[in-house]
Amino acid sequence: MESIARRNRKKKIIELLESRGTMDINTLAKELEISPITLRRDLKDLEEQSLVTRIWGGVTLATHSIPEPPFEDRNVENLQEKRAVARAALTLIKPGDVIGLGGGTTTYELAKLLGNIPNIQVVTNAINIAYLLLRLGVKIVVPGGFSREGSYNLVGDRAEELFKEIFIDKLFLGADGVDVDGGITTLNPSEARLNSIMLNSAHTVIILADYGKIGHKRLIPISSLEKVDILITDEGAPREILKKIEKKGVRVEIASLSTQNGSYSQSDYKFK
Repeated sequence: MESIARRNRKKKIIELLESRGTMDINTLAKELEISPITLRRDLKDLEEQSLVTRIWGGVTLATHSIPEPPFEDRNVENLQEKRAVARAALTLIKPGDVIGLGGGTTTYELAKLLGNIPNIQVVTNAINIAYLLLRLGVKIVVPGGFSREGSYNLVGDRAEELFKEIFIDKLFLGADGVDVDGGITTLNPSEARLNSIMLNSAHTVIILADYGKIGHKRLIPISSLEKVDILITDEGAPREILKKIEKKGVRVEIASLSTQNGSYSQSDYKFK
């Protein structure tokens, strides 16, 4: 028969993973004040009950494993809109800036444009963005952490620790949803937690979202709109929703799809 102490410990494991998404074994063992060997026995039981999923060096909640198309599939959706948004974002970056880039398809398009800006440094949790920037000769900082299926993004305690210790001039984040009431949302709790920490490390927060994300609320909140400085979207975004977002204090910019060759002109639509 399982002891009360062990049942309580397993309950605590689930609670910690619900709040943090993904944790490494050593950190979780310290939180529970048990040995890694004891923790692994508990995790084995929880995995057999389909409550957790063990990954290399860590663990995450099985119930939080939300199906997500591979990056390559997501990257072709609304690609022209994403590129227009990326070109608009590029105009906000100045030589010498320390830039934060969250993982995602729109931030990846922005990363492609950064090779000609002198003396910038980019902090990113996305392996594919880091590799691209290395090839472009851009200085990068990459945290440790765990990768997720269908994503190039590193998440977890080690990634979070880095972003708690640094300062970012301008943070560019993608989102799965941007809603007046729901704020900035995503599908994955580990991503949400890390993005929230990144957001708190930045002087200026810029959300990049094509029209398909505007007006939608996804499963996990990242931030309220009050913490967002600028939203860049494209001409297909619903104007009425953008007006309401602007009333929350967010500067809204609309990228023109007709813009070519990396230049940018804002839509002549003015909010009233």
